[in-house]
Amino acid sequence: MTGKLLLATILCLMGGQALGDAIVEGNYNVTAVCTAVKVGTQLGSIESCQTYYVCQSTGPVQSSCQSGFSYDYKRGSCYPSSEVDCYWGVENPCGGKNNTWVPNTAVCGGWFYCLEGKSAGSGNCPVNQKFDTTTMGCVYGSCSNTQSTDGVVLGSLCDVVPPGQYFGDTESCSIWHYCESTSTGLVLQSGTCSTNGQTAYSVLSNQCTYESASVCSRVTNVPLSDAAVSCSSNGAKSADSKVCGTYYVCTNGKNVATDCPSGYYYDVESENCVTRQSATPVEGCNRCQYATTMFVNAVDSDNCSTYYYCNSQGQATLNTCPADTFFDESSQGCKPDDDLSTYVPLNGACKGATVDGGDNENTTEGTE
Repeated sequence: MTGKLLLATILCLMGGQALGDAIVEGNYNVTAVCTAVKVGTQLGSIESCQTYYVCQSTGPVQSSCQSGFSYDYKRGSCYPSSEVDCYWGVENPCGGKNNTWVPNTAVCGGWFYCLEGKSAGSGNCPVNQKFDTTTMGCVYGSCSNTQSTDGVVLGSLCDVVPPGQYFGDTESCSIWHYCESTSTGLVLQSGTCSTNGQTAYSVLSNQCTYESASVCSRVTNVPLSDAAVSCSSNGAKSADSKVCGTYYVCTNGKNVATDCPSGYYYDVESENCVTRQSATPVEGCNRCQYATTMFVNAVDSDNCSTYYYCNSQGQATLNTCPADTFFDESSQGCKPDDDLSTYVPLNGACKGATVDGGDNENTTEGTE
């Protein structure tokens, strides 16, 4: 018996040592993310397009694609580099590109304009927007750290975690995340387990369950990424990309999470807490929070056609109304676009939406 206990102690110490040697790329803590996903999950790298990580029970194991190939984290495999949209660690991100924009991986919200394979200009997206590699333009979203660095910056966990997979959080056992594919790219959805005393999210079973030491072992208070932690302008506010009712206040170089009162969301226009229906929260945050109906508007400044189905655990599933209709939260259904102009002023989630598709900001705005 003593021998078995000694062996178990040694194995635990070995496991603890492996997890203790954290692999960190810029503001991306690979080791922390590996503790929040299922064993066997593959994660992308933000230092090299050829590198990826396989999450084992003892932590991440680095692997590499062969020469001429890049890792596509969305498809979970290596493909010829010409078939993969990846810019991490690329010396010339404009190579082979003409008359288009590509991301500047050294700053969230940064971009380069490419002409004939070379950079012809650079800049940052406007406030409360980030650069999206799917649309190759600026979209509404949160960039807490907009300062250029000598390294790389992870703007969203959905830039490294494969889409369509639920995963946990290392700072709360009750929180779950999910990278959802939308027409404007991958959007990070989040929710909280809080029903029938089942307040813990189990990565293994992919469902809410009762709290236990094993289920909550991933909670180490080490952030998955400090994209929403570091900041430079004291007193500045920024939206939480996951929770509509939470925002951050920059305090001594760190963003401190602050919750709006119950029933209120953080409004990105006024930078204050506003009643849920009137607020325009950051795009992608979960509007099932404080909802009293099964279906709710998603934040959609285009044509107000996207909406969420909210299940009993607050998990959101994105849907889209048919052409020439928009989603009316009060009537719980899609309605003809003829009524959109009267709906928008009273519903902040659809601020700026029009029948013709809103007034989207041009990518080149915010160059200064």
